[in-house]
Amino acid sequence: MNTFGSDVLQFPLCDPRAVRENRHRFRRDALPLLERVNSFYCPVGRWPSRGYILLPRAEYNRLDKYSTNLRLYIDKLAPLTGLAIVGAHCVTRGLASDANALYLIEVTDARGILWNKWFSAPTDIETIGYNCRSPAYPQAYYVNTLNSGTPWTWDSMVSDLWAQLSTLGTYTGLPSVPLGAPEDLWCSGVAAWPLLCNTLAKLGLVITADHIAGYAIVTAGAADSLFSALQTIYIPNLEDDLEWLDVGAARVPKTVTVFFKRRNDIYGTEETVRRDALQWATTPYYSYTGDAPVEFVNAVGKHFIWDDFTVRYDMDNIPDTNDTITADAIAKERIIQYFGRITGAMTQVYAGALPFVTGSLVDGILWSQDFSNQKRQGWKTTLVRGSSPPFACIWEDLV
Repeated sequence: MNTFGSDVLQFPLCDPRAVRENRHRFRRDALPLLERVNSFYCPVGRWPSRGYILLPRAEYNRLDKYSTNLRLYIDKLAPLTGLAIVGAHCVTRGLASDANALYLIEVTDARGILWNKWFSAPTDIETIGYNCRSPAYPQAYYVNTLNSGTPWTWDSMVSDLWAQLSTLGTYTGLPSVPLGAPEDLWCSGVAAWPLLCNTLAKLGLVITADHIAGYAIVTAGAADSLFSALQTIYIPNLEDDLEWLDVGAARVPKTVTVFFKRRNDIYGTEETVRRDALQWATTPYYSYTGDAPVEFVNAVGKHFIWDDFTVRYDMDNIPDTNDTITADAIAKERIIQYFGRITGAMTQVYAGALPFVTGSLVDGILWSQDFSNQKRQGWKTTLVRGSSPPFACIWEDLV
């Protein structure tokens, strides 16, 4: 079953081979997008899903162009839901107004409505920022950047952003409790979707997209029992297993330094700024440097990360002991999260349209028709982990 439409009105997808052959036969310009028909790309994180299908104009005209809950049926998979139309253009020769003219239709998901090359959803107009400190009173927050008078936690902040992006559905919570808290995060006039994704990436987390079950947040690189089970079931369908071994000197660093902005107990006026080498301008941060996991002990590179947590300093340039203990603990966690994101890359190609979903170990899934190999019976499933975005050329206009 290969159809597209609403829950009550479905149209069969057209075979793209005839269109490609006719354009070549009549010496029409080749259309690169025709190579993506019929296909559906589903990544994790910020990149929206994108699908490309062929329908006659008469059937396309019957679709609700502004619906956000269209459905795509691929072979025997459960329907991919929550889809919306981006646009369509004629790909056959003759009159574009012909009811039988074939149109290449691009579809996306909720993320494509929140952030794309034409528009993006801002943070709520009432949301000025999260836990923003007053410069003249460094121990105090601006009241209107607090959560009903108390500082925001990572979970409450993510929940607040998620609620602003209503098309994502129900917020399922964080899979763990990250150390620290957001700080000095000004967001007036900022696009909400990339802000949410950047925040989660800092914590080693990522939003997964399952167009059957919905959106959720997982820890990048964590064990995924569902993925492992599906790999076991569909190992006979595996046609290509392109594993990356992340051991090169130019692939992983030996050390990672985490920087934290300093926050002075006494400052804000000219009289309280020291004139010697201990002033805040010459020592603007606190840092912690940690080593890579043992398997990369012979690496030589260096990397750095900035974190939101701030470390208090007294007038003699001495950091607060409790703050440094907290900062060091946060830094160790961030380093572990960093290596969880950048290692373990792979690409796997399976025959058939299979029910894999994105998750902690799968950064992108592509279901596509392929008539070059009879074993694939017209469909193949490609899984990707490790590249961002997972299918770069598909999102080149969003980078």
